[in-house]
Amino acid sequence: MVLRVGVRWDDPIQNERIQKAHQQGLIDYIEVNYPIPFGSNPHGLGIPVLAHTSSNPTCSAEGVNLNIARRIKEAADETNSPWIGEHLSWLGTAPTGSLGYQINPLFTDEIAAVTAMNVARLRDYYNRPIALELGPIYIQSTGFKSEMHFLGSVANDVDTKVILDVTHWQIGNRNLDRPTDYGLDAIDPSRIIELHIAGMRLGSDQRFWHDAHDLLPDTDVLAIASQLIQDLPALEAVTFEHSPVAPEEDFDGCLADINNAVRDHRTAIAV
Repeated sequence: MVLRVGVRWDDPIQNERIQKAHQQGLIDYIEVNYPIPFGSNPHGLGIPVLAHTSSNPTCSAEGVNLNIARRIKEAADETNSPWIGEHLSWLGTAPTGSLGYQINPLFTDEIAAVTAMNVARLRDYYNRPIALELGPIYIQSTGFKSEMHFLGSVANDVDTKVILDVTHWQIGNRNLDRPTDYGLDAIDPSRIIELHIAGMRLGSDQRFWHDAHDLLPDTDVLAIASQLIQDLPALEAVTFEHSPVAPEEDFDGCLADINNAVRDHRTAIAV
């Protein structure tokens, strides 16, 4: 297994900087968040693709959006994506039942059972592995000890992979006044196949932290990710999520930092 570095693709305006980064050896793949804008063709860049989506309400008792699932499957089949990333969310961003972004579920046994059923059906329909990811957290869990315990339980029950979004994880720990390493032991490390890294910002209330792809990851997130790169036994991908309108020098600089951490990992394995 060779640990790879990639970036999130959302819009064709990213193509030029992504192609440049690939030519410079800074990235090995793009993670495309499907469904994509009409007429766009990210796999036409000639760069390997990881398929991802934040549109399926995987934790909803109404089930997933079959039209969205079909489009994601077609893209994953066409690009030969090794797995498909799926958010654990009660509402997705599909046109029906959408509030503009993922809405976290109640982290209870009942919702875990519904989620396991939805994810198992999706996995069978996709006919390839699924990797589950959590969004940012703002309130205490209502059933499970934490959202991380919920994720770990569902992943075990349905035998899925896990995407550990380091920024989302640290947003939750900061918002709930928890230690930086809280909840990691709730997830089987052999299931964590991918890391996500992005920026975050403190809200105007000076209390809650939020996702901020226009900013660079802070030093804590980068340090935690660098350590995880060394420690996680099954890790295959590290994805940098950065806004296409953010400065290109920030984009290149952070990718260089991530590649340095991955290079250290490869060197340690070789020794």
